[in-house]
Amino acid sequence: NEDRGGEDDGAIPPEDADEGFGGRDVLEQALAERRGGPVRVVAPQNTADNQLVDMAAANAREEARRRRGQDGAALLARVGAALSLPDAPGRIECVDVSHTGGRQTRVGMVVYVDGLPSREEYRIYAMPDSADDYATLHAWVARRLESGPPWPDLLLIDGGRGQLAAVGRALAEAGEERLFPLAAIAKARDEEGHADRRAGNVADRIFVPGRANPLPLREGSQELLFLQQVRDATHRFAIGRHRRARRGAALSGELMRLPGVGPATARLLWDHFGSVEAMAGAGEEELRALPGVGRARAAALREKLRRLTGAGGA
Repeated sequence: NEDRGGEDDGAIPPEDADEGFGGRDVLEQALAERRGGPVRVVAPQNTADNQLVDMAAANAREEARRRRGQDGAALLARVGAALSLPDAPGRIECVDVSHTGGRQTRVGMVVYVDGLPSREEYRIYAMPDSADDYATLHAWVARRLESGPPWPDLLLIDGGRGQLAAVGRALAEAGEERLFPLAAIAKARDEEGHADRRAGNVADRIFVPGRANPLPLREGSQELLFLQQVRDATHRFAIGRHRRARRGAALSGELMRLPGVGPATARLLWDHFGSVEAMAGAGEEELRALPGVGRARAAALREKLRRLTGAGGA
């Protein structure tokens, strides 16, 4: 805890010095074995002692961060080697398609930088309604190219050879076949041939362009587990945004069926508020400020909208 306010200055009260770590005797014994000589543990006695404790804690935190960085760099280096990339992938983008029966189709893109999620760079792409994931990914490539750099050191696709081929074909057609490396991660199949998304499944397969068979990554290896982690984060992000869009579409349809709400009023409400939830949260004064909405109509609209979203009565 970096907070130095209040009475907690980081010192260990003498009456608590024997608590934790299994007791003072155990701690002294462990430290004596490492030192090769006797060690006596005492609580900080003054400000100078507390400053030494703070310095040791800061050094320990910095060393922990350094080791985590080294571990992450080593893992990315292994990922790069396993996928035959020119370098360790410092920036990884992963995409997944989500829809329900071809409606409210979304492509979610998650970004990892130096092995950690960069959530401010996550993106969701609203795509034309389609149940064809290959066509959706093919169309998405143009959207990604329009966004411009930074380009990924690896684009990971949630899917198998078909999804990988669709993205590769779209890049080739755009004259950007070698813009960034591609790989696809396919869920293992259950007994009926369906994608097996059970938690803890470690038998996923990694495909790369120009190779018919999956890469021979060992099940449960750190490289495969990391790629699974990236893919799972992307799947959660994409399906979450798709569900949000699906709910918005359903509410929009309900809005048009409300008595007294025709296309003109619906468009007015959408243009001003942007969502049914925002409409339902508006007060009568805000609704009355809209063109053509008077006091009586504002009160009726507010009640109908709140009932529609389950927010209760006026």
